[in-house]
Amino acid sequence: MLRSPAFRARPGGPLTRPRPGGPRAGGLRLASVAVSLLLAGPSAAARPPAWTPRLVIQYLPASDRSQFGAVLVEGGAAWFLGGSNVSAPGPQRPEAVYFGGGSWHRPPLPPGLGSWIASASATSPRDVWAVTHGGAVLRWDGSAWRTVPGGGWARGAQFTGVVALGPRDVWAFGAPGRHPGAGTWHWNGAGWSRAGGAAAGLAQASAASRSDIWAIAYPRSERSALARWDGTAWRRVRPRALAGFRYSSVLALGPASVWVAGTAAGGPELAHYDGRSWAALAMPGTVPATGMCRDGRGGLWVIANTGRSPSAVRHRSASGRWSSALVSSSAVNEVLACAWVPGTTAAWGAGRAAPLPGATGTAAAAYRTG
Repeated sequence: MLRSPAFRARPGGPLTRPRPGGPRAGGLRLASVAVSLLLAGPSAAARPPAWTPRLVIQYLPASDRSQFGAVLVEGGAAWFLGGSNVSAPGPQRPEAVYFGGGSWHRPPLPPGLGSWIASASATSPRDVWAVTHGGAVLRWDGSAWRTVPGGGWARGAQFTGVVALGPRDVWAFGAPGRHPGAGTWHWNGAGWSRAGGAAAGLAQASAASRSDIWAIAYPRSERSALARWDGTAWRRVRPRALAGFRYSSVLALGPASVWVAGTAAGGPELAHYDGRSWAALAMPGTVPATGMCRDGRGGLWVIANTGRSPSAVRHRSASGRWSSALVSSSAVNEVLACAWVPGTTAAWGAGRAAPLPGATGTAAAAYRTG
């Protein structure tokens, strides 16, 4: 088991050393002892977990709550972002690793940051953006992470979402929650400008194109709402089919395919936009979705953690059939976000796992399916 002043890690599959001439950031040092990370009970022997842990990291100090809450795939690299000591007493720090070129890498983040990374987005392998729950905006340029100069938001104000459309076209969202929200801001390459009106209170967004972005305000913010950017202005959208809908997640796959998740009449529900109208769709269980991604087969992976054993990720097929894919027999191990690998039927998941030996709390985990 690797022991360092920063973290402990163990791989869940064959890994190689960083290739000469590869990314300038150093490769992630890993334990040399082979460790199985199929985190499931004996019953999983007949039915292997659909989501398999590939890397588990316990950031020090040993008593903390490490987790990855955001994942993205860009240019063949998969990024996993989150933090150490998340939602726990004591100092917090953002954390980020990526898998690319057959190796795991942990490029350093700028010093002096607190809180954790809440959301990330990318336009290319050399243009990755991330926002923290503590009001920082970070950018990866292909060789290093740098802090982007702030706008007029208060120090420590929370960000909850980011959508990057280009190096000079980035939206950052900070809906109010337990901490003051940063608001909605746009980066034009030279500085930030604040968006008000229909953009106020937005927490999360997904882009169908550069001129077609869908965003939601969470139920816990000023009001649950759906909004759309048409390339010129934000406007609120109030579909009749979604009357009383309280939004928790949004996923835009294209101008004629947008998904939202949330609750209606006290139960979980999905809704789909086909480019002309919205339709509400039933969702099993009692827990609303907090994340979605493609499955590569015309269906969806839907994150709806119950907090009970066993842990699973819901799946909706292209035909509308629902099923559950096992993550673990333990409720501690959870996938919190997912990202499709373009051109495949595979996906990466970001989440948390049981702590490594000698530690408490949770460890940050990267999962894989397909």
